Amino acid sequence: MGTRKPTRQWRRWHRWLGLAVAIPVLVLSVTGVLLNHIESLSWASRPLPPAVARWYGAVLPETLQGVSVKGNWYTQLEERLFINDTNAFYCKGPLKGVVDAAPLIVAGCADELLLIAEGYQLVERIGPAYGLPGYVQLGGHEGVLVLRQPEALVRFDVNQLVSVPYSGPWQAADLARLPAELEKAILRQSVPESLNWQRFLQDLHAGRILGFAGQLMMDLAALVLAILAVTGSIIWARTRR
Repeated sequence: MGTRKPTRQWRRWHRWLGLAVAIPVLVLSVTGVLLNHIESLSWASRPLPPAVARWYGAVLPETLQGVSVKGNWYTQLEERLFINDTNAFYCKGPLKGVVDAAPLIVAGCADELLLIAEGYQLVERIGPAYGLPGYVQLGGHEGVLVLRQPEALVRFDVNQLVSVPYSGPWQAADLARLPAELEKAILRQSVPESLNWQRFLQDLHAGRILGFAGQLMMDLAALVLAILAVTGSIIWARTRR
């Protein structure tokens, strides 16, 4: 009797099934190796990039605005006041301006004024209970702290805690967009801790990154891989006869 050879159909099915699941199997393999050594990867617990975190549903702004004073940027995000990329103080927001009122920096957060000393030290919070009038914007002129109200301007003394009408020159502390690198650094800090690279790899490995359809795709790829192992073994066995 002649030696039995594997049919062309076996080879054809084996080849096309392999090509069909090549990418999912590659993803399974690479993510599996990474997850197997996840503890030794220093970036495993690092937050995801803001763009990926938004895809997960995290509410992050596309851009950030702040005020530059004496070479430092002051930005409010998620009830926190950032000085450059340092998460400094509670700031309910919105940020209404930041002014150099030497020797202090005065930041306006909602209905409060934050008095900040050199070295990012919070000296005092001044609110309505201290006589701070309602205001919509913060500004100043040569060390004078000016509050813009809907109908008028007032000068506020943070030492005496008194306000008087003001009609002199002043400069509003307008917000501007942050430099790109600083904006990225602050947004990265605002990504929830649960959205890290380990979770991303786990979701990618299981197909959850694409929802239920992605899970089915990975399940099918695993099933086809098992079929390939069987058909490959059969083809090899027949060629040995």
